[in-house]
Amino acid sequence: MRKRLYAMMSLYVKITTGILFVAAVFISAFYGWEERLQVKILWQILGLSGICTLGSLVLPVDGGQEVSKKSMLARIVGYYLYVNAVVLLCGFWFEWFSFGNWEQVLGMVAAIAFVYLTVGILSSWLEYREAERMNQKLEGRKRG
Repeated sequence: MRKRLYAMMSLYVKITTGILFVAAVFISAFYGWEERLQVKILWQILGLSGICTLGSLVLPVDGGQEVSKKSMLARIVGYYLYVNAVVLLCGFWFEWFSFGNWEQVLGMVAAIAFVYLTVGILSSWLEYREAERMNQKLEGRKRG
């Protein structure tokens, strides 16, 4: 349970950072540098990050249940589709874009893919580094 909570908190931070970054780019590109925003967008971003993080419950936590490669791929694809649906529906509801403007929809889909891939790559890289660190400690204990 502790590992799951830690993993979800870490993912929440990464997702929030990614959304803030792409929101800055999206707003600048579609609405310009002089756009005035309300504080509610910050709460929307925090809430959206939380909803996206909840979807990660389908993914196993390191050291938890064993899953096949096929099952893991299905979970990753399912989570990606979940994130797409949540972001597109919430973004439309929050009036971040209009489905009538195909450029904005395409921009949102590209932003979702960018954040998803960036968070996934960053998370994998951090897990790899942690595994390497643990392996070095184990090697040190074997020698000492």
